[in-house]
Amino acid sequence: MAKGTWYRENYMISTSPQLIQPDAVNAAFESEAIYWAKGMESEYLKKMLSKSLCFGIYALPESSSELAGRSDPPQIGFARVITDEVTFAYLTDVYVLEEHQGKGLGSWLMECVDEEFASWPHLRRVMLMANLKTGEAFYAKMGMSQFIQGENGFAILNKRGKGSSMPS
Repeated sequence: MAKGTWYRENYMISTSPQLIQPDAVNAAFESEAIYWAKGMESEYLKKMLSKSLCFGIYALPESSSELAGRSDPPQIGFARVITDEVTFAYLTDVYVLEEHQGKGLGSWLMECVDEEFASWPHLRRVMLMANLKTGEAFYAKMGMSQFIQGENGFAILNKRGKGSSMPS
């Protein structure tokens, strides 16, 4: 999987699998803010993460004294891409923890994700599911738009599994 790192103020975004903190991701999945997912057993979570291109957002310490006793900066946001890294990508599980929202971190995360996608010369399509009220405008900055092709004979089909938190 690709590896990239970006810095802004006291934050870092990285695709390094070694930095992803499964417990932090699972805690977010178990929160009410992440309404589309549920927490899961460690074995399944680690498998999911290992088979995805993950972007973690980390809060960096303001001083070296804040590093004392810490092995990793806290993970405060996330985006996951299910992909072959050539032609197709499905973007999912995008979040920034509530206490870090309002700082442009979600937009920056999407810029980093989009930068990664721009480096794939044979990419055909990126897909995601988003809340129409808030998500459509947010993801439009990446050039995302609704797939309305029914009149041309195309449709997006889906089947919900046991792990879905979304209503039918």
